[in-house]
Amino acid sequence: MKLGFVGTGIISSALVTGFCESCSEVSVIVTPRSKEKAEALKERYPSQVRIARNNQQVVDESDWIFLAVLPQQAMNVLRELHFTPEKKLISLVPTLDFAEAEKLTGPLAVFVDVVPLPFAAKRIGPVVLCPPVQEAKELLSVLGTVVEAETPEQMSIFRTSTALMSPYYMLLAKVVDWCREKGLREDQARTYLTSYWGALCQMAEAFPGTLEELAGEMTPGGLNWQALNYLEEKGALDEWQAALDPVLERVRRK
Repeated sequence: MKLGFVGTGIISSALVTGFCESCSEVSVIVTPRSKEKAEALKERYPSQVRIARNNQQVVDESDWIFLAVLPQQAMNVLRELHFTPEKKLISLVPTLDFAEAEKLTGPLAVFVDVVPLPFAAKRIGPVVLCPPVQEAKELLSVLGTVVEAETPEQMSIFRTSTALMSPYYMLLAKVVDWCREKGLREDQARTYLTSYWGALCQMAEAFPGTLEELAGEMTPGGLNWQALNYLEEKGALDEWQAALDPVLERVRRK
């Protein structure tokens, strides 16, 4: 399996790591841009990773090509490349106009949109795929759980929801800080809370009812009841939804 990466940033590095860890026979070629990250990958996986001379070499020597450049760079990068019809292109670019991109690439065996996340390096978590092409699903399944989007509109909603990753980590940091200020060691609080919130997500995944019903499984007048009512009275929970609206508008803007 020959994989190529046009763009070698954080997400590309995570994907290369996930693929190389999944199979020793994976062959990867990456662009020389982001030189430090490219060299780090080559050093870590010397028998699997090569650094290309340029973007065209990545395309020429790969079966699957991952387009992982900044949105404002994507069309110019594609304009400079030549694709042959058997190539398979996976876009990681959030706002790529596929109709315009296809005018530059010409017909391809596969051309899909994908939303991976940094924990693909550990081969956990979701990888969103649109359209749900089976061949691409099989490739990406080694990185985590493939979630299929049927339309670009659905894809934009999935992509928007990922914007809560940093706010989630910051919320976790705030609770850890609160625990530390009240008397716990930071390592105690971090170990407990990451395990605790991870378990909450596992429970939510398996719960047969709605998430509102799961939230309601608490003792009236109890500790959870008190905290939930406080946050609802302050409108704090609504703000998490409100934060997503301008992100969705940005994602859907071509």
